[in-house]
Amino acid sequence: MKKNTGGLRIIMMLGLCGAFAIFSSTISKSPILPIFAKSLGTTGAQIGWIASASTVPGILVSYLAGDLADRFGYKKILIGSLLIFASAPFLYLLVINPIGLAGVRFYHGFATAAFDPVAMAAIAAFSRKNTGQNLSLYTSATLIGRALAPTVGGSAYEYGGTVSVYGIAGAAGILALAFAMWFFHKSKNMHDAEEAARGVKQEAGRIPFLKKLWGLLRYRPLLLVGILNACAYFSYGAFEMIFPLYAKQLGMSTGEIGFVLGAQLVGMILLKPLFGRASDRLGRLPLMVAGLLVCSVIFFLLTVVKSTLIVVPLIVAYGLGFALITSGTNALAADVAQKGQLGASLGVMSTLMDVGQTFGPPAIGALSDRYSYTAGIGMLGAILLAAAAGCVFALVKQRHTPGSDA
Repeated sequence: MKKNTGGLRIIMMLGLCGAFAIFSSTISKSPILPIFAKSLGTTGAQIGWIASASTVPGILVSYLAGDLADRFGYKKILIGSLLIFASAPFLYLLVINPIGLAGVRFYHGFATAAFDPVAMAAIAAFSRKNTGQNLSLYTSATLIGRALAPTVGGSAYEYGGTVSVYGIAGAAGILALAFAMWFFHKSKNMHDAEEAARGVKQEAGRIPFLKKLWGLLRYRPLLLVGILNACAYFSYGAFEMIFPLYAKQLGMSTGEIGFVLGAQLVGMILLKPLFGRASDRLGRLPLMVAGLLVCSVIFFLLTVVKSTLIVVPLIVAYGLGFALITSGTNALAADVAQKGQLGASLGVMSTLMDVGQTFGPPAIGALSDRYSYTAGIGMLGAILLAAAAGCVFALVKQRHTPGSDA
């Protein structure tokens, strides 16, 4: 593969666009979405389905977006997704009932469904030897937007209500789109990345769409990573939905909840590139096991802790555990991607991730309605503990497989 000297600039560009885009997406849901939905008269399970509505498009189009990127290039798909980021926030201002809110969430979900796997494919295309590090640099940049969003959103809601929150979200989406269009117009770096992958794109184009999808789903290394990632995001999506309501019971204000949700991401931003670099050298699965165990323990502790002074550091520790898990998942998917199927492989990863994130909130929301929020959080701990056990089994099996290096 031809070496791409514009790699760092591509990471910076995609990271900056992603930071604004993910800020826009996150502030639209955290911490305001469950509170907004509750004001429309929804139940816990309904709030879960509304939260999940944005992940359904990921199931539908993430693979398609990655496959199209393999065939035709990255730029058009990235611009199309950023157009949705820029327009969706203003539609929330028109919502008057739960069905309308779910519809807007569904439309908004097409943005991340297309942007994330294609952006990661563009980065992985030229960084085969440092995939974990480079993808972690990109995700750390997007995490800056994700970290700022809950704090800004909670404060904006306190002072200006939903109009203020979604106005800020819309402005951030427009900035992401404007910067991407300027960069693509002025720079040849993305063109260089596509040129570096031209040969594998041509080869990918010879494989029928459905045949390629079926082959990817039957490819066991990729399926294993996808299932583990689905478990992680099942818990992440459910916890992101349930925690604001649980924290309200503990007496925390909306602004405080936003601050805590933002604080969990600070450590992720700072340490995820280091975790990614470590995964390049130590292997992906050991870090995933450690992260799954950390997150599981945190969830079990949250079921018995009632003091907000203790809850805050636990949430920060949960963020670090989640960073350990995700620092290697996409890189491992890129490692095991077959020739000509890098974008499609990452698209399948995003699809399986969204399957988990789609069903997590409604399942745990219904469980919490029937029993309690602590029961729901405890179930998340049990799920991640089971995932860690599966990961250990895979790691032991890998150690007895000649030539394995994941």
